Amino acid sequence: IRLFLAGFRLPGEAQKIDRIMEKFAEKFTTQNPEIFPSADTAFILAFSVIMLNTDLHNPSIKPEKKMTPDAFKNMNRGIGADNSDLP
Repeated sequence: IRLFLAGFRLPGEAQKIDRIMEKFAEKFTTQNPEIFPSADTAFILAFSVIMLNTDLHNPSIKPEKKMTPDAFKNMNRGIGADNSDLP
């Protein structure tokens, strides 16, 4: 994701980010079929990482409200094939 996003700045609108990340996930899983079981899994994880990054670096989010490692794991439970957890 970092290499992909290094070339441009994501727009602020969630719908545009959604479309960009959807295309990223489709292309990534086509080129790396052994990593994720589907483009949906890659999309959800990529979008979650963007949410985590925003949460961690946004100064308007109070420290007690920031996402914890457990909250990130819980948010991504069941996104693998057949609702399994990723390793």
